[in-house]
Amino acid sequence: ILLVMFVITLITGIVLHLKSHGIIVEPRAAIKIIHWIAGFAMSIAAVIHGQQFWKPFCKGFLKKTFAGINTGVLIIMIAAVTITGLVKLVSPVKIHGLGLWHYWIGMLMSIAAIIHLVRGVPVLVAMIKAGKKR
Repeated sequence: ILLVMFVITLITGIVLHLKSHGIIVEPRAAIKIIHWIAGFAMSIAAVIHGQQFWKPFCKGFLKKTFAGINTGVLIIMIAAVTITGLVKLVSPVKIHGLGLWHYWIGMLMSIAAIIHLVRGVPVLVAMIKAGKKR
């Protein structure tokens, strides 16, 4: 669920950003709603995922491994993109530049998420195999 919501949020976010380059994809309102719902679902799934892997993360982060540092950066980026998105959503006035900040933080978060995924899948497979051997 987390991966699917991430992909939907990333693609719809990029499509919405195209407006700043003079390309408007319609129906824009529907794309915004899909982006909001997928982003919200992704945030919820990320919290659940974080709860499941909190202990291994702490061990990795305390060892100062790249995976732990990448995960720490990812957590900060998720928080920042969520906060900027919520402010954009609930603000009664348009805040100049906030959408661009939200976009670029989202792009950095996406890079960190892809690194996290590429590095995390082999670790997850090893954890599963170790659990089956018990």
